[in-house]
Amino acid sequence: MPKALVVQAPQRRRSTAADPLKKVTLRLHARVTDAVRTLVDAGEAPSSDAFVEEAVIAALRERRRLRLYAAYAEAAADAAFRADMDATTRAFDVALPDGTENAR
Repeated sequence: MPKALVVQAPQRRRSTAADPLKKVTLRLHARVTDAVRTLVDAGEAPSSDAFVEEAVIAALRERRRLRLYAAYAEAAADAAFRADMDATTRAFDVALPDGTENAR
């Protein structure tokens, strides 16, 4: 059975001195602005600004994740890095049984 869509209650955006809101002008396709307005009118987002900010934050988070995974892949392809990781793992393998002898 498919899970029901759960919509969180909209939260009001607040500006702080450390992270003030800044007015910007963006150009979006009409179909995008219509879809956002529909969500706001349905109560699924507190405002168009809040929805767009949430979408941008999600996109930025995904970009960071992709960069991190690319760095992992690069490190995994580096023989020197892999050798260092293997040595570190072997060093910690010695510590794994510590404390288990008296645990019974």
